[in-house]
Amino acid sequence: MKEPNWKNCTEEDVWKFVGWHLAKNGIDTILVGGAVAAIYSQGAYKSGDLDFILKTYVHGKLGDIMGAIGFQNNGGRHYVHPDCDKFVEFMFGPAGIGDDIKIIPDSKKVHGQTLYI
Repeated sequence: MKEPNWKNCTEEDVWKFVGWHLAKNGIDTILVGGAVAAIYSQGAYKSGDLDFILKTYVHGKLGDIMGAIGFQNNGGRHYVHPDCDKFVEFMFGPAGIGDDIKIIPDSKKVHGQTLYI
């Protein structure tokens, strides 16, 4: 997957790049929060971070994958890329809106990988 132009990338660019690499390595995630609003509003809303819910157990694997694509752990569950103004955060689910956890995420195929949002 081609790396985005980090200097002017969108939330969607970062989601597809990070999500694709994670999915390729067997880690399923769901993008939630403000980045979703930024993507669905086609940039009318801006978010400074991307929140990924981990659907797959990732003991010891996440840091290696994120490091391989240029992201550094900034403490705990936050990852930053030195050339990008957005950061990535990982959390455990379930995905929900308020108390509603019966969320069925949308899915999108990106270069052969299924990403969830």
